Amino acid sequence: MPFDWLLVTAGLPGSIRSARRQAMYRTELAERAALLHRLNYSRDRTRSRLNENVRWDFEVGGAGGAPSAKDIDAVVAAAYRK
Repeated sequence: MPFDWLLVTAGLPGSIRSARRQAMYRTELAERAALLHRLNYSRDRTRSRLNENVRWDFEVGGAGGAPSAKDIDAVVAAAYRK
């Protein structure tokens, strides 16, 4: 298959879907943190911005599965370590 999104994942067990979803959230946060770092945002401002983004992203559907503040702190630390 040339594209991952062409694969049907509806039949996968919930734990696998959940793990993939969490990996996607973490990757997106890492990309946002790296971008903000390149734009010379401070660590605190980046952390605040990512927390606000997560709050916005999960406002309607609830916070089930949302990255925690601890996850965001780890992503920001990794982005600023590089």
